[in-house]
Amino acid sequence: MYNVMIVDDEPVIKKGLQCFIDWSLLHCEVSCEASNGMEAVELLGYYEIDIIVTDVRMPGMDGLALSDYVHRNFPQIKVIILTAFADFSYAQTAIQYEVVDFVIKTNPTEQIPRAIEKATRLLEKEREQKQKVRQLESKIHDNLSEISEKFLKEAVEGLISDEAGLFSRSRELGLQLENYFGIYMEVKDMPGPHSSAGAQTNDHHRFLASIRQFLTLAFAERPFYILNMEKNTLLAIVSMGSGNAAVSTQTLLTISNEILAMAEHFRQYHVNIGISLLHRDVLTLPAAYQEAREALQGSFYNDNYVAVYMPHASQTLTPGAPPHHAAEQIAEYLQQGQSEQALQQLDQLLKSYRSHKEPIENVKVACLLIASYCFRLLSASQPFEPEMDENQSAVYKQIQESKSIQLLADILMRLIQSCSKAIAQNDNQPNYIVIECQKYIREHYNQNLNLQIIADHIHINSSYLSRLYKKVTGESIIDVINKYRIEMAKKLLRNPASKVFEVAEAVGIETPAYFTHVFSKYTGMSPKEYKLNYSQLN
Repeated sequence: MYNVMIVDDEPVIKKGLQCFIDWSLLHCEVSCEASNGMEAVELLGYYEIDIIVTDVRMPGMDGLALSDYVHRNFPQIKVIILTAFADFSYAQTAIQYEVVDFVIKTNPTEQIPRAIEKATRLLEKEREQKQKVRQLESKIHDNLSEISEKFLKEAVEGLISDEAGLFSRSRELGLQLENYFGIYMEVKDMPGPHSSAGAQTNDHHRFLASIRQFLTLAFAERPFYILNMEKNTLLAIVSMGSGNAAVSTQTLLTISNEILAMAEHFRQYHVNIGISLLHRDVLTLPAAYQEAREALQGSFYNDNYVAVYMPHASQTLTPGAPPHHAAEQIAEYLQQGQSEQALQQLDQLLKSYRSHKEPIENVKVACLLIASYCFRLLSASQPFEPEMDENQSAVYKQIQESKSIQLLADILMRLIQSCSKAIAQNDNQPNYIVIECQKYIREHYNQNLNLQIIADHIHINSSYLSRLYKKVTGESIIDVINKYRIEMAKKLLRNPASKVFEVAEAVGIETPAYFTHVFSKYTGMSPKEYKLNYSQLN
């Protein structure tokens, strides 16, 4: 089915086109209608339209201006223009906008089907061409990915020792291996007592695929490569761009915590993660791999955590060392609502470091791990709940820049207290895809935003995202976008100097009339009425 939008300022024409044309016979469905070009432009942000049938002459933005806009912004959409005899002077202008056909308005029901068939043939031909291109690109990409993965596995395992060959081969394959980390992940099964072996295998493969998808999402803006290593293990090689090891480690800790939180949603797997040092070029791939594995050594008997490699054996914070036990214990206390015990556990650890004069870098790594565990507890919280007082990146930066152990103690005490308060406010842990969706809405509500844009960001099918979101939250994504925009708009409207059109633009709705429509729908009053009521109450 192809989605059609009808644009005309005459209600009788719109009604007639909907009722007197057998759209299903044309493999089409009228998805929406608009009274002028401005309304049509607004609706294009919310609907996936294939064909637009529009009148030429309309108030505001006319059919030619709409055709121009669609040609520039949605070139895949086919436009059919409804026109009167006197309007043929516009034909030459419309040709440059690649309008599919003109239909005389006095007798549209006979000519519209022919024009629609012409448009659908063009759409089908374009889809076939795009499909062929996608298939070819996919085949090339799969072959290149397979060759690249084979090369990288041989390199990390030390099977290629020729330095010149390593550099030249990595350049030929277009691999970006500068300022990278190795991240080694081990997935441990926790099958249910009644699960069949086949079901366990399928679930396990699905879970590993989910981790790959999550890594693709997390590292979307960075060069990265994911390798299947031994059974149940993955190695991610991630180029962080910046040569600042401390800042990059903070970012990787955050991403690792999100992976661990995702594993908790499946509830039948444990994931352990080891992170290497920063490496500069392809020659040290084997070292990065070994460091990440070594950081994970001894993790078999411990549950979900992330470990960071330290360069010297005497300074390595191994999984069995106090920081990991302390971090796990602190997290457990917080989950149980026992913030005082969590603070006591922190105090005991730092007193031990003081008495042994532990190197400050080791203490900072331990504090990063504790902070990492705290933030991990919050990774599944609803993004629309009140935010925690502490910002993750800021806390990591403060830890890195601390000049004394007392400053570190103060930072973690505040974090534990803030974490305890936030956990008390929200104990629910919804689907992580829904979490990412809500987070994206909150961060981009004031931009062009619709279901397809969010689905592309999360790398999943838009129809699946729509169904999943509705199932988990009971609301449609469009409703959530609009509600959040209106909540932000209410805050802005409380300023006496604010203007309605400025507020509309600030929350991502460019058309003031449409903003008024949406605002009234969700609040029961117009923006001006809201401003007046608020000023009278205050």
